[in-house]
Amino acid sequence: MAFNLFPKSPAKGKPDKSKTGPELAPRHDARQPVGRGPASAREIAAAVKSRPATPVMTAAVEAAAEARDRDITVTGPHSMIDWSPGQSQDILVAEANPGLCAVLENAALLYANGQLQPARDVLERGVVEDDDAKVSPLAWLALFDLLQRADDRVAFDQLALQYVVAFERSAPGWEEGGSRVRPGARPVAGGYVGFTGKLTASHAAQISNLLAASQRQPQVRMDLGSLTGADDAGAKLLADALAQLRKRQYSLVLQHPEKIRRALDQSVMQGKSAGEGYWILLLELMQWQNDHITFEDRAIEFAIAFEVSPPSWEPPLAVTMAAAQGGDAPDTAAESENAETLVWSGTLTGSSDAQLAKFAIFREKRHVVPIDMTAVDRIDFVCAGALLNGISRAESQRKSVQIVGATPIVRVLLLLIGISPRHFIKKAQ
Repeated sequence: MAFNLFPKSPAKGKPDKSKTGPELAPRHDARQPVGRGPASAREIAAAVKSRPATPVMTAAVEAAAEARDRDITVTGPHSMIDWSPGQSQDILVAEANPGLCAVLENAALLYANGQLQPARDVLERGVVEDDDAKVSPLAWLALFDLLQRADDRVAFDQLALQYVVAFERSAPGWEEGGSRVRPGARPVAGGYVGFTGKLTASHAAQISNLLAASQRQPQVRMDLGSLTGADDAGAKLLADALAQLRKRQYSLVLQHPEKIRRALDQSVMQGKSAGEGYWILLLELMQWQNDHITFEDRAIEFAIAFEVSPPSWEPPLAVTMAAAQGGDAPDTAAESENAETLVWSGTLTGSSDAQLAKFAIFREKRHVVPIDMTAVDRIDFVCAGALLNGISRAESQRKSVQIVGATPIVRVLLLLIGISPRHFIKKAQ
């Protein structure tokens, strides 16, 4: 009789449920997304950032999404995911940017796009109706910021009373003269204001920043090289500001006015139909450029066209301007070498913004790179992404970037785009 030395394998087939028990549902992989709602502002920001995300950033964003989808408690001051050996089943998620919430992020994106009133509406509803915004001090501070910018003192004071009740602490105080001009700001030589795009009435805040900067800084550089044109209202606003500075004999550095002056020259060929603003701005630029002969000819033509007395020739006593486009490079290099802080102001737009371009020059030969954003009115989304790339390059060179004086609504956008909270420091009083 033959015997099998080894037992046969059990017959393949379905297991006997009576012995193995009920069939278990497959285990859900926590890293696979479940049902999703509409994309949040954070997801939009992550999707269109101009630089490849680092592993830490990617992990933080994925962790935040998982926390939302699986109701994981979010705690702690730093972004962290623990993939320790033997503990892969435990995911520890910490909040990357304390105080951010969907309402606040959406408001920051609206404001970055130049929509102050819609951003204000979102925040005003949010701090009343949204559970996350109600308990986010940063959301309230951003709303204070927008109310200050809108010069709405009544709404600001009403919000201050609500803030005291909600957080049991003192509310921010109203700042006379606008939120972007901080009292006690230390004068810094070589302040910079750059105009971009078409000069219109929307540049009023930036022109106000120019005048405010002239009150606290011994010299300001005004760059017109990125202007693509102007309308009558915008031309009048800038001409009035230049006239004020000229009558004060302020030391303004006028940079790259050639392109806008050529455009104005072509416009005034139409005579009175060109609009008074074009004429006034052209005549003002001629005074700042010390172009007396051409000024006299144009002043007579202006008087004939509008039947008024021509403006008088009163150039600034100390005209300081770049000799030609690109001719200011040695002075700029000297300022970048000697200045303690890179000062930005007004509105920064696009990845090639003139002020942003100074960042690469300024950070050379520095281990600590401070950027004063006290006078910054707005940074758009694209420029914020370019700044993130610049900061990443600086950190790859072991440099420390410090952002000083950014107002809450500007800070929110920079946090949303991926700039770490560690880069923001308080301004010395």
